[in-house]
Amino acid sequence: MANGKINVYMCPTCGNEYERGYCYDCRCHCRKATRDKRQVFGDFTVVDWFSSRSSAGLIVEDTRSGQRYPLYMSDVFDFINGSQLTSRTLEETKKGSAYGWKVITKEVA
Repeated sequence: MANGKINVYMCPTCGNEYERGYCYDCRCHCRKATRDKRQVFGDFTVVDWFSSRSSAGLIVEDTRSGQRYPLYMSDVFDFINGSQLTSRTLEETKKGSAYGWKVITKEVA
């Protein structure tokens, strides 16, 4: 597969893409198809997060269209790597049996 291509499941009847490989509208199994990767430009807001046994990430929403996109944490970490956390307060925290630090976003009065 070329670098600018991606494999997807596509319904042979209606042509829509599905993640699970089955089209409930047409009641048929999808076929694997290769298409060009898409890119989306816009202003995005973090609206949710997801976690599974194999991955975790953020759900971002395009502020103009309302379309939501899942971002995997490995890509988020690549994006924020090297970012400056200037003039921030860190506070010690404990989650379960693990100790760490969190960023304080609001100053306590």
